[in-house]
Parts: sequence; structure tokens; C-alpha cells
Amino acid sequence: MPSSLQVQSSTFRALHLHLHRPPQSSFWGTKDLCSYNNSGGVALNPAAGTKQKNKKNLLCSNGGTVRVFAMSNDSTPFKMNLNEYMVTLEKPLGIRFALSVNGKVFVHALKKGSNAEKSRIIMVGDTLKKAGDSSGGRLIEIKNSSDLQKMLKEITGPFSLVLERPFSPFPIHQLHLLSDLDILYNRGRVSVASWNKNILASNLQTSSESSGNSGFVMFSSKFLTSQGWKLLNDQNEHIQSKIQKNILAQPMSELVCIFSEEESGDGEWAHGNFPLEEYVKALDRSKGELYYNHSLGMRYSKITEQIYVGSCIQTEADVETLSNVAGVTAVLNFQSGIEAENWGINSNSINESCQRSNILMINYPIREGDSFDMRKKLPFGVGLLLRLLKKNHRVFVTCTTGFDRSPGCVIAYLHWMTDTSLHAAYNFVTGLHTCRPDRPAIAWATWDLIAMVEKGEHDGPATHAVTFVWNGHEGEDVNLVGDFTGNWKEPIKAVHKGGSRYEVEVRLPQGKYYYKFIVNGDWRQSTSSPAERDERGNVNNVIVIGDTASVRPSVQQHKKDANVVRVIERPLTENERFMLAKAARCVAFSICPIRLGPK
Repeated sequence: MPSSLQVQSSTFRALHLHLHRPPQSSFWGTKDLCSYNNSGGVALNPAAGTKQKNKKNLLCSNGGTVRVFAMSNDSTPFKMNLNEYMVTLEKPLGIRFALSVNGKVFVHALKKGSNAEKSRIIMVGDTLKKAGDSSGGRLIEIKNSSDLQKMLKEITGPFSLVLERPFSPFPIHQLHLLSDLDILYNRGRVSVASWNKNILASNLQTSSESSGNSGFVMFSSKFLTSQGWKLLNDQNEHIQSKIQKNILAQPMSELVCIFSEEESGDGEWAHGNFPLEEYVKALDRSKGELYYNHSLGMRYSKITEQIYVGSCIQTEADVETLSNVAGVTAVLNFQSGIEAENWGINSNSINESCQRSNILMINYPIREGDSFDMRKKLPFGVGLLLRLLKKNHRVFVTCTTGFDRSPGCVIAYLHWMTDTSLHAAYNFVTGLHTCRPDRPAIAWATWDLIAMVEKGEHDGPATHAVTFVWNGHEGEDVNLVGDFTGNWKEPIKAVHKGGSRYEVEVRLPQGKYYYKFIVNGDWRQSTSSPAERDERGNVNNVIVIGDTASVRPSVQQHKKDANVVRVIERPLTENERFMLAKAARCVAFSICPIRLGPK
């Protein structure tokens, strides 16, 4: 069958067979794709780009050559997810691109002093999603390297690029450890024959002797795009049955090729605006961090017989997995609708699938990364979880990443409802599920709950550490005095921290306190912190430590205060444990068991 064996140019170094296609042939199947080997795995197709409602435009100029747009609204033709941005550069760009095994085109290096480096936003590892002539306002999706190479040659004016920031740091220093030529049969991958050039990652050319109606045989998966893998997967259901879902991917893909626009002179290429040694050290420091990769799909862990915790439900197949595999009958979801839309999740489809599977879906949005919002809403979230468990539901507690809000709720439930210490509950959940919940937010919410059943004053050890701050002049003698310093009789000397800043750290139970500073013998109040007049007419600074939990939490505007308050996590006294259990159940039983909302 093969008429010639060709080795492509050194740019791609791809070994392939050139095939003449018969005029009519059913041997290769209806979609012109055939696999000779079913021993290999199929790469998961990353999630498609999504749209963002909130408009956030960032304009950065550098000599009139750079325009950067961070987000777009629904009225524009540019639909981008939260990790994407658009930048417009004059040519030459000064970007060296690379093609990865999974068909993505990403930034491999930046030329020193180039327009790309001057933009101060493009980073090594960013994936190129779209590109086009900025004057025309039309962007073309970059599906493979040939799309970009064609544009680099044709466009002469300003060049617009839409790039996506990777989920985790890009280990550019590991590139030399990877092979960029993979033509072996025994690498556990599928060999493919096809006449469909759209599934190829590299721009393979036919020979001059060909009639043009030709196909290719590939002995390496790296020459397939992600769409090609998906097509192969759909054609071969026996392969799909052997694929294990949600397999962790390597942090980066092997390279197929490296290319850039044609420029005069070599120039100096670098991997960012810093030495490579510093970049390597920064990556080493970040190894312990958690990074969410949406393309891996839903991930979940079993915590107890009735509680599962994990990342967001992305597809109807995820709902079926929860129902059939885990036996879940209720979902407690802390992801907001805007978050779901940004990640390209069809919430209506998910809800309908839950109804078909007899799964109760409860949505209670908590803002991601907002410790204060987490603290205020956590008591109600734990109350919802208790209500569902009391109805004998098997509950899947979820948020977008599964790293913070959902495991935080489960930890708080174990701490408040089962009389488990926060330390033990935290270690138990994090030992079963990879996550990093906001531990201080749980501690804050714990003291807020206890304050619900207290009568104005906390009867117990300190709950918070407060750093009182005085901003004055260097060389002053500063002391702190208040109703907590022996009833204004025992001043505490402040420590000079440099410049005009003086600090005093005091551990106090939650409550309301009055104080002043004695500066060079004079009693003075700080203008950088709240103040009010007491019943005797004296104006003093005031600080309220802690808050009271509520079934209907309200987010109040923070008053300007130079003081810093940190929560103390410590073992609870017997009286505090009793009050915590009582308060947590008061919140839970303030929730209507039928509509699962405040009574």
C-alpha cells in the first residue's frame, strides 16, 4: 500500500507513511480513521473555553504597541474564561512557540527586549487559543501549528493573541529531560491511519508525486490533536471501556516542535524577565502548592459512609457516577452560578440530570477565596449538611476545586456536631482528600457560634490576638491603656517597629473594648482606628473583637482600623464545647426541613 516512506523537515521530525487513497474504500471505516492497537490510553480532551459576564478591561500601553484586555462581556465577540487574556502586539512579536503532544501551542520562550517581553503579561507556558489581525477584529482559533505559522506569515500589522494561563507553574527547566521524538511502537500508544489532516498536530505535507488524495499512518500519539484523540476514542468504544477516568496528567507535555516567526538576527531568548536559576528555585518552592486542573474532570473522596467531598460536577456522566458508583442521594454545592458559567458547566443540564437520578441538589454559594464570606456562611452550610444527614441522605459536598469550601464545611461539621477537635477533624479530612481548607475561617466561625449563646462576655481564655498600632513619630514613648489593662491602671509599653509605627500585641476574649495611647505622657486617641464617646463623655478608641453567627448572615462594611486581629485556635473548654454544640444545632434547626431555607 505505501508508495513512499517520507521523513519530514527537521522542524517537526515526524516519521510517517504517505498513502494513496483508493477511489472508494470501506476498509478504513466511515470516518477515515482506524486503530491497529488498542493497548494504549486515550488523552482526555481539556475543557473548552467559557464565557464571563463581568466586564473587566485592563489597558496597558508601551509606546503605543501593546493593548491588553483581561476579560470581555457578552456583547463582544471575544469569549474568554477566567484564565484567559488578550494582548495586541506589533510585529515582530518576539515569541518562540512550541507544539505539545496534546496538540496545544504554547509560549516556549520570549526574546529579550521584544514587544512580547515589554507587554509584561505574557509568560512562558501560556497556551495560545486564538490569533488574528487586530485591525480586522476577527480572531481565528489556533487548532495546530500550521494555523499559527500561516498567520505569522500573512499578517503584517498589529497582531492580537488570546492566551490562557496554565493551572500550575510551567517547569521549563525540565524540557531537556523529555524526548521530542517518539516513533516507537512499544510506548503504549495507538497507531493510527487516516486521510483526515484536521486531526494532525503537525503540518505534514504530501509529496509532489501524489494526486493530493492521500492519507497518513502515524506511529506516535504526539502528532494527533486533542480533537483527533477524541475522534479515535468515539470510534473505538472497546478502548473507552478500558480508560480509567480522571487519571492525573503529567505537569507538562512532551514537545513535538519549536518554531517562531522569521526575524533577522539571532537575539537572546529567555524564559521570562528573570534568570533561569531564580525561576527554578521559585518552582521548587511551589512544589507543595495545590493547583486545580479542570480538564481532569470531577474528583471526589469518601469521608464517611454518608459524606463524600470533591470538585464540581461537570457533566451528566458525573451525576451518573455519583448515583451509581457512590450511591449519592443529595448534593450540597457551594459553587456560584457565575463560577459554573466561567468553567463552561451547564447548570440546567446538571440539575435535570440530578432530578432524573433522584438526587436532591442544594445550591448555597460561598465566594471562592473569600475568608470572611466563608466564615459568615459556614454555620448555615453546616446546618444544611446536618439536615440532609438527618434525612438519611448520602451527601456529596462540592465546590469548584474541592480544595477549600467543601472540605471546610465537612471539617466544621465534624468539629461542631461530633465534638471532634478542629485539629483532629482537619487532619482526618485532609488525610482522606487532597485539599487545603481555610482553617482560620473555621476557627473564626467557631467563636462566632459560641457568641450566639453567650450573654455579652466570653467566659474563658483568650480567643483572639490583637495587634494595636500607633502611627506617630520616631523617638516617642508610647504605651497602650484600656479597660482590659487592669481597668486603665496598667499601661503596656509599645514596641517601636521602625519609622512611625509602634505595636502592642494583646490576647483577648471576644467582646467590645475601649482603649487609648499614652504618648510622651499625654493621653491620645488614634485617628487611624474607630472611636466613640463613652457614657462619661470621654472620646476613646473602640474595638469589637469577634462577631455573632446568624442564620441570615449579612456582610457589613468594614470600618477603617489600623489594628490587626487574628483568631486563636486552641482546645475548647468543656463549657465552650457545650455552647458550640448548642449554637450549631440552633442554626441547623432554624432551617426549614422541607425547603431547606431559613424558617
